[in-house]
Amino acid sequence: MLLEHALPLVVLGSVVLSAVFSILIRWVANRTAIVDEPTGGRKIHEKRTALLGGVATGLTIITGLAFLTYFVRGDDLNHVQVIGFIIAIMVLLIGGILDDAFDLPPWLQILSPIIASIVIVLSGSGIIQVTDPLNPGAISLVWNQWEVLGLTLSWPSDLLTIIWLLVVTYAMKFLDGIDGLVTGLTIIGALLIASLAGSDAYFQPVIAMMALIVAGAHLGFLPFNKTGSIFLGESGSVIAGFSLGVLAIISGAKVAIASAALAVPLVDIVIVVIGRLVRGQSPFKGDRTHLHHRLLQAGLSRRGAVRLIW
Repeated sequence: MLLEHALPLVVLGSVVLSAVFSILIRWVANRTAIVDEPTGGRKIHEKRTALLGGVATGLTIITGLAFLTYFVRGDDLNHVQVIGFIIAIMVLLIGGILDDAFDLPPWLQILSPIIASIVIVLSGSGIIQVTDPLNPGAISLVWNQWEVLGLTLSWPSDLLTIIWLLVVTYAMKFLDGIDGLVTGLTIIGALLIASLAGSDAYFQPVIAMMALIVAGAHLGFLPFNKTGSIFLGESGSVIAGFSLGVLAIISGAKVAIASAALAVPLVDIVIVVIGRLVRGQSPFKGDRTHLHHRLLQAGLSRRGAVRLIW
């Protein structure tokens, strides 16, 4: 079966699997009391809600990527990169579950995204060049390279890749404040990357399939998240942003184009972090200055705010 002909099946399979996982994980979260209580403040939900939604999306992505590594052979797929992606998602899942269960402090929360980003770099994915805005061609970001234990490290490419992944991960994490908001943005972003990767200009059906797995994982979760019966939780919000960040790196669309899908969360995190620093607050301290909070304060309904941001 040609890869491009398998795309609808991949999407359908991811959606169904994610929905099944969502039902199971919601039951587990409620049974184990891993829930978010409506304590007020920056929390706007009104009822006790299950966390761990990221386990459903994460397991779906892992399953889909494992499917790719098994069935796709030859030069069409960089197996090391995909396995690195799988391991990185596992790291985020573990860190997110621990945070949902024990409410970790910010300095511990960031450890799993840092480790996951390093895994991506060590698996061979990275931002190796950027478009030159003044001249035709691109600017190389590989100035020096070193071989360490059989691994190739590049400067400053690897550092910039880690920074990029942390920024997009936390951009989505900070924006996760209304049911369905981050889930919908992730679907839109993944579909944009899939369409670019599948276009004649780039034609990377494997990358398109990876993006559709991410989109399908969140599409299957969306009905449960939008109704407020389960939240993405820590693992879900970081997996959403991290996955888009990785897809932007490995897709033929390059970061500059694919990051259009991340425009809203990236602008939001810049404005919010600068505002917190100006007020002398920790950039990791939660507040009600995010875009969705401002829209709600302006009189929009939750559904209206979500649709406007989408």
